[in-house]
Amino acid sequence: MKKRSLSCFLLIIFFLLSGLSYAQSGFDDDRVMLQGFYWESYRHGMPERFPDYGNKKWYDIVKEQAPAIRAGHFDLIWLPPPSFAGDISAGYNPREYFNLNNTYGSLQQHRSMLESLLQNGVEPVADIVINHRDGVSGWADFKNPDWDTKTITAGDEAFLNPDSEVYNTPEDQRGAAEENPSAYAGHGGTAYAYDSFRDIDHTNKTVRRDIIKYLLQLQSLGYLGWRYDMVHGYHARWIAVYNRATRPTFSVGEYDWAAHSEQRGWIWHTATTPDDLTTSSNVFDFTSFFTLKDNKGNYAALYGVGNGIGMVGDSTDGHSWKNRAVTFIKNHDTGYRTNEDGTPQQHHESEDFHNDWQVEQGYAYILTHPGVPTVFWKHYFDWGDDLQNKITALINARKVTGVHGGSVLHTQHNARKKGVYAALVKGSHGDLYVRIGGSDEDWQPFYSNYNDYREYAHGSGWKVWVKLDGNPPVRQASLKDPLPIPEYHEANWFDVPDAWLD
Repeated sequence: MKKRSLSCFLLIIFFLLSGLSYAQSGFDDDRVMLQGFYWESYRHGMPERFPDYGNKKWYDIVKEQAPAIRAGHFDLIWLPPPSFAGDISAGYNPREYFNLNNTYGSLQQHRSMLESLLQNGVEPVADIVINHRDGVSGWADFKNPDWDTKTITAGDEAFLNPDSEVYNTPEDQRGAAEENPSAYAGHGGTAYAYDSFRDIDHTNKTVRRDIIKYLLQLQSLGYLGWRYDMVHGYHARWIAVYNRATRPTFSVGEYDWAAHSEQRGWIWHTATTPDDLTTSSNVFDFTSFFTLKDNKGNYAALYGVGNGIGMVGDSTDGHSWKNRAVTFIKNHDTGYRTNEDGTPQQHHESEDFHNDWQVEQGYAYILTHPGVPTVFWKHYFDWGDDLQNKITALINARKVTGVHGGSVLHTQHNARKKGVYAALVKGSHGDLYVRIGGSDEDWQPFYSNYNDYREYAHGSGWKVWVKLDGNPPVRQASLKDPLPIPEYHEANWFDVPDAWLD
């Protein structure tokens, strides 16, 4: 075995033996994630172009906040696309996968941020954009890694547009057609074709080998998990291949926002062990997001059919889909965001949740319920100390009781009759009670004959109580220990055997 193949193997074994790959294989994930950027984050550190965003690059800002992220009891941080995508770019048009300098900071700043997060016990999750790729200067001049036109799906617009340098490329020099994921896509057609950049053909072994090299490079830099962008654009089976080869500690996909049933099928087909949901990737729970966004103050809607909303409340075919749900109330693609001239982007002129009872009650729901909840950077760091303290108190209550992705949920019908929402959520260490809407006169735990509990958090029209054995005083959850820092290697240092490609 070549030295670098052996070293690659030992790197993966190191992660396994250090306990870092525990959560992607299994249910009952008790972690909480912070989205560690927002749409405009790439504008930081360029005062001549974006004077309102200061002199510090984004990676330096995150590094400085690493101790505060640990203190907030965050386990995971989802970071922006890590590859070079041009001098000024949010990163969703990757040009050079293997080049880890980007608009958020240099390779050195990148590595330093990851080291600081790991030293503070926080698992970095990279935003993996492999549905599509941008050329260096044209439509399809791929560099680092170098790819030819056979890596682009056959029907891509680059082959059909006269403005493209690869216009009218012969059929035999193109990649395969967009895949047909009929096993889980209800429409029965091909995967989503994205007309802004080149759709990547994942059936091509060169593509898969280089993507695995890229992921291994990212792991050696310090990333532990993957957030896969726009996964409805290629077949779910490739997620299984990439996760099987790299064994991330966490994996989540962004599937078509409105396709709830297809999300279930996508989850199923991402399993690294076929037909074993405990080895599948998570998915963002857009159904819960839209329910919360569209029903602020309509507390009856939060009951769903009695066992929660969205993917969290879905028990189709008797499966525990909530164990694969990642919940949120905002990400970089939702709510308010701006163009580079500072004007609001079309369809993003206002926030989905205002900085008042709306955002508080949104977090009171997702941070007390099953799934893996995600907190948005701006909400935690930029919307004021009061909101930050309330989010921290909610996370602490979740941690102290051991509420996790698969927790059992008991909604309270006596609260529903009062026009508010209430639930008992069973944790691995205790019980958590939550009321959203109204006041203690409408519902509190003793109305349902619960006892021996203490208040842990409260805010505008919501409250959380905790029950632990012996009814001790309010506790603070323990903080995470430091995580190992791996040795960095460039992508081409890694040998990827053929056995990893399928």
